[in-house]
Amino acid sequence: MTSTLRPAIAQLSDKRSQLATLLRSHLQHPNTFPLSFAQQRLWFLDQLQPGNPAYTMMATVRLRGDLDVAALKCAWQDLVQRHESLRTRFVLVDGQPYQRVQPTGAVSLTQLDWQDLPLADPTAAIQSQALKLVQQPFDLEQDGLVRSHLIQLQTETHVLLLTLHHIISDGWSMEVLIRELAILYNAHQRGQQAQLPPMPIQYADFAVWQRQFLQGDILEKQFNYWRTQLSPPVLPSLPTDFPRPAVRSHRGHRHSLGISPELTAQLQTLSQQTNATLFMTTLAAFQVLLYDYAQQATIRVGTPIANRDRPEVANLIGFFTNTLVLGAEIDDKLSFCQWLQRVRDQAVNAYAHQDLPFEKLVDELQPERDLSQTPLYQVWFYLQDDPVTTVSFPGLTLEPIEIDLGTAKHDLKLGLWKSPQGLQGALEYSTDLFESATVARLARGYEDLLTDIARDPDQSIADLVQHLQQRQQQKMLEQKRALLSTQRQKLRGTRRQSFTS
Repeated sequence: MTSTLRPAIAQLSDKRSQLATLLRSHLQHPNTFPLSFAQQRLWFLDQLQPGNPAYTMMATVRLRGDLDVAALKCAWQDLVQRHESLRTRFVLVDGQPYQRVQPTGAVSLTQLDWQDLPLADPTAAIQSQALKLVQQPFDLEQDGLVRSHLIQLQTETHVLLLTLHHIISDGWSMEVLIRELAILYNAHQRGQQAQLPPMPIQYADFAVWQRQFLQGDILEKQFNYWRTQLSPPVLPSLPTDFPRPAVRSHRGHRHSLGISPELTAQLQTLSQQTNATLFMTTLAAFQVLLYDYAQQATIRVGTPIANRDRPEVANLIGFFTNTLVLGAEIDDKLSFCQWLQRVRDQAVNAYAHQDLPFEKLVDELQPERDLSQTPLYQVWFYLQDDPVTTVSFPGLTLEPIEIDLGTAKHDLKLGLWKSPQGLQGALEYSTDLFESATVARLARGYEDLLTDIARDPDQSIADLVQHLQQRQQQKMLEQKRALLSTQRQKLRGTRRQSFTS
């Protein structure tokens, strides 16, 4: 362990012990509590653009087999009763927002029977239905912030669509939700009591603790680290195809990509050999791609951190995720392995200072506010496990369905997730800024770059970028040749038609 990392790891340990002490005396609360810092920011954004679908989360799963719908309904009801966040609304009290937990949560499972519909393309129909559901706005004060729909396609084929507002959930929460729903379903189907441990705390306890914890020396230490990392708070520019609008529309699209199991295994091996994680390796490669695309050395990438380093919060549904902004000054003389070590050290130090909410960091650094983009970063990156592959519903086969929700919270976002088919992913982009061809070229470039890195991780970043540009030029040349060939064939056909007539 390097000497620069020991203080970071020690600080993580100290924070965990303080959290444990505070959580032992969790709240004996009524039903109204302050918002967490992350919730406060989303609440404010909702005031600016009420019902913005960019902050709607959706899980869509195809269920094959003999589904017990009654057991699923009971399981869903139990889950809502177990997690207060799923029964929470957001109200104003003396001009300030608070979260208010409803004592009970009567949440219906809306059923749609499509068995007799002539669906030429069921997946396209599901996509259309999902978009329709996402576009239905949530009223944070009046609505329940979770909705569920079950579509029956055939006798033994159903699709479950779960829609939640981001202010009560995050990516980790979706894994908890699906896992516990499976346990509760299994119990109801067997007529047994679910074997789930009691909840030691609820999300409101965390929100109150967060405001108690982030004070004094602890807060100042966090501020000092991030001031050093991100000052001056000038946003590096990312080239776009279209001028940036004055106000972001949040309209977006996504381009799917896939990394083969063989290449994924090679990248995992490289990560282990360099004492890094697969996240660090794929992030380091993404930063090299952005370096080539933007033609500038300064790169900033936002990434989510689960913010769940205590067992008391590991199985809670709620908005825990914090944003870490990882800045990079790329030196193309470094080998990729050397660059990966820098990314690793920076990530570990950032993890040790993960408690400073992004919202407070923005308030402290005071970057120029702009309604057309996120402060401090434009690009987002994450890697996660596929929650569906780790969950088992008895008698059912689960298949995740990737849905393009037509939204984009960031200029550009690369999301990757682990699956039996290797790393799967998607580049989500703002259609206000980028053409689909640009994003498709970035996706191909990322896959090519990972292949080149796995082949020889000791080559320099300059060489990696040169190879990437050569492949792009070759592909553009091949496309031009194919286009010319098509035009010649059309011209010959026109001449033949003129001659015969």
